[in-house]
Amino acid sequence: MPETQSSGAAALSYPSRGLRIIACHWPTPADLPQFCSCGDLACPTPARHPIGTLTTRDATDDLGQLARWWLAHPPANLATVTDERLGVIELHHPAKPDTLVRVLKAHQADQAPMIHTDQGVLHLLVEPDPRLDHSAAQVASHPTSDIDKVVLTPPGTLVLLPPSRRMTRLRIRWTGHLYHVDRLPEAARMLEVLSELRKNGVLNELCPMLTP
Repeated sequence: MPETQSSGAAALSYPSRGLRIIACHWPTPADLPQFCSCGDLACPTPARHPIGTLTTRDATDDLGQLARWWLAHPPANLATVTDERLGVIELHHPAKPDTLVRVLKAHQADQAPMIHTDQGVLHLLVEPDPRLDHSAAQVASHPTSDIDKVVLTPPGTLVLLPPSRRMTRLRIRWTGHLYHVDRLPEAARMLEVLSELRKNGVLNELCPMLTP
């Protein structure tokens, strides 16, 4: 998927990959003071919440509805919602994303489509497992700090998709290809792989200031 693709075109393409999409607020233009398009200067989740009265329950794969949303709001960010078919593992690490992705690929940890969603954060798309304890997922990686951890997001979590933009003007991008949600690797397996990389010091070697 080209990174230059418009938000509306991307929104219309994701349903064919099995994703339900919802339109979200976006950062104001660069020539204006930086704030969320919702107009709330104290917005708690700027450029990361649904437009108007929409909620995560309104995420849809209906192309007509998606077209109407983006005709009304061409610069809107787009997001999906974790559910019984889609899970997301957040990998927090201070290494540069391309360096981190190369290491993950070298250790066959790139089976999950990956999104560079923010500075120091990668999202790995996985097949969810209702037996997993989301509150304990972070412990599985034995994090040493808030920038060195693995988090399994719970169902109902809003997840921004490329080519959405953060308030930092960073454009979210794919670092791996999503074919279809029916072909995602199991969450438990990917957590095991990441935990093993952490245990063996592979991830720590990318950031010497972090210690096991």
